[in-house]
Amino acid sequence: PMTAPSLVVSNLGARANPRVARRASSRARRVAPPRASGGGRRQTIEESDASDASSGAAGRASSLPLGLTRRNLIDAAFVAVSIPLWKDIAHDLGYLQGPEDAPADLPVPPPGSGYVTATFSGGCFWCMERPFDELDGVIATTSGYTGGFVDNPTYHEVGAGRTGHRESVQILYDPRAVSYEQLLQTFWRQIDPTRDDGMFLDSGFQYTSAIYVADESQRAAAEGSVRALTEEGRFPGPIKTAIEPASTFWPAEKYHQDYYRRNFARYGFYRFLSGRDEFVR
Repeated sequence: PMTAPSLVVSNLGARANPRVARRASSRARRVAPPRASGGGRRQTIEESDASDASSGAAGRASSLPLGLTRRNLIDAAFVAVSIPLWKDIAHDLGYLQGPEDAPADLPVPPPGSGYVTATFSGGCFWCMERPFDELDGVIATTSGYTGGFVDNPTYHEVGAGRTGHRESVQILYDPRAVSYEQLLQTFWRQIDPTRDDGMFLDSGFQYTSAIYVADESQRAAAEGSVRALTEEGRFPGPIKTAIEPASTFWPAEKYHQDYYRRNFARYGFYRFLSGRDEFVR
């Protein structure tokens, strides 16, 4: 009968003060009854602590509604996150159609605004929007397809390499606030221009890099930037980024726009796997 109080005192003493713990432990040994024959034994401090921990865990589990456990909540959270990802994959493969599969609207500059456009291809367009969105003077970015020979291409068709398009991003910007040269600097920091077979995780012409120039001033700036980077020797090999005249830009499906904002989990997972961040650092 005296063992349990002594053990409790010892337990509290261990938490409060080592000297108290030693005195309490000594008293517990003096008052503890001798070990019973036939296999019975005195409950140890460790067993008491384990019992307390078990009781605490049971209390925490029972405090959740409807008898749920923490594991149930984790599983439910995983399902909640993964369903949108599988939905997007079904869209990508053409198995699921809905309003979000319609092409996005292309931003139109207000009359007299002086806004102009720039078009770049740098691999997966999900990863190309954010760096430009963060620049002052950029009005809008649109993911889409350009450079191909098929009208109204879909993501599935372009991804299969059947249309001659590259995944691209078109930037509507105010040249009074940000220059085309600044856009070029941002573009070069996002890509590996030494590849002509894809970009990071993605392989195929549709993921190669290109600058689509709208006029001679953009061409001169693009060619000048290539010369400067070549002389600087920033990249480990020759620059293979194409410089081509701008052609029809087809906006991608609505669910691809602002993907880094709207589908942060899948975007973050893809970007991590792609190796893009490690390269651009």
